[in-house]
Amino acid sequence: MKQTTINPAMNGAVNYVKENTRPVPEEKNSGLSKIVTGVTLGNMVEWFDFAIYSSMSLIMAKVFFPEANRYNELIAVYAAFAAGFVIRPLGGFLFGPLGDKYGRRTALVTSISLMSLATLAIACIPAYHSIGIAAPILLVVMRMLQGLSTGGEYGGSCIFIAEHSPDKKRTFFTSWLEFGNIAGFLVGGVIVNVIERYVGQDAMVAWGWRIPFLIAGLMGIIALFIRLKVDETPVFREMQANKSRLNQPSRSLWSLILREWPQLLRSAGLVATFNINYYIVLGYIPGYLVTFLGRSQTFSANLSLIATLLLLVFIPIFGMMGDRIGRKRMLLVGCVLMVLCAVPVFWALQTHGLPAIIIGMGVLILAMLFFEGTVPATLTSMFGTTVRYSCFAISYNLSVSLLGGTAPLINTWLIEKTGMTLIPAFYLMSGAILGMAALWRLQDRTGQPMPS
Repeated sequence: MKQTTINPAMNGAVNYVKENTRPVPEEKNSGLSKIVTGVTLGNMVEWFDFAIYSSMSLIMAKVFFPEANRYNELIAVYAAFAAGFVIRPLGGFLFGPLGDKYGRRTALVTSISLMSLATLAIACIPAYHSIGIAAPILLVVMRMLQGLSTGGEYGGSCIFIAEHSPDKKRTFFTSWLEFGNIAGFLVGGVIVNVIERYVGQDAMVAWGWRIPFLIAGLMGIIALFIRLKVDETPVFREMQANKSRLNQPSRSLWSLILREWPQLLRSAGLVATFNINYYIVLGYIPGYLVTFLGRSQTFSANLSLIATLLLLVFIPIFGMMGDRIGRKRMLLVGCVLMVLCAVPVFWALQTHGLPAIIIGMGVLILAMLFFEGTVPATLTSMFGTTVRYSCFAISYNLSVSLLGGTAPLINTWLIEKTGMTLIPAFYLMSGAILGMAALWRLQDRTGQPMPS
């Protein structure tokens, strides 16, 4: 993501906070642009990588998993993609305690370092025709290292911004993290499209696919240097000052689960809903239109680009709405929309009529916005300071691994076995129902301090 895109908006966001009638401590306003930009840029690398992997799924299948059967190629490449999600809970167990004990900034610096190295390594892996089975094995190993680092990346980014933000505007500021994620997704898709048009399909398969991964790795290195220059959160500095809290005896995983299990389950449910929407709508539907509905690659790419731009424009607006209307109410509306509209939308996609497809995608994007603008602040406000990073990372990554990142693989497999092209709609509906269950009896802390 270009800094020229985010920085002016961040400065405007700081002015927006200053206009609030409730006084905000100066340390929370100072350097907030740099904090949000640095954290967001680092988190962008994950979504940039996701975008380029999704956009080049057919190419990656030919490079690393050459098969005569198209479905087998896709399932293999999606399985490698899912491998990065399978290991994410381990990353949560690693980076969560690290962030709670040694600092949010320390955990974020470590995670982006590992992510950058693994991404650069993917760009250097020889193709299957050069080293045989070692090629997909190396790809899966690097995907797993990326997944390990991502286990602490998203939760740490949310917490870092949330703990720097004023209470009355926490939803708005944390929504910029999702703005950055979508920007990374957009830039990744655009870069792949530009490179493919410039070098051609044959060159893209031969060597052009490496360029986006090189760019992603370099972006991670830039984000690392920015993060090294930002301050630790005021919340963690207060914990450092209160050494009795920071140095309290470490809780075992089992004792943590026993104490926090209601919130862990609620968090995991909301994360599942959020990520199922994301991975199906932005990650899976473009390939679904090409593979199962016969649309052209160009049409699918253009539709995905328009959808991403709409999200990019409206996420901060929905973040503001969350601060005014209430995060819980916003999330409930998003769940209801997805339950009511998923099947009609996928029916519209299958009609092959352009107006029906555009309207259907518009409805899915609208439902997504209710989550994109509010989920980060909701999740960070569910846990106390001393266990916030651990609980967030564990619940988030377990949920994403089981239900989010595996969505493309599961949906492709189910469609092949059943012949039902409405499978993704049922998957979206199930995720929304799970989200409504997670919202039951959830305390809405909109505008209030996070629990100590």
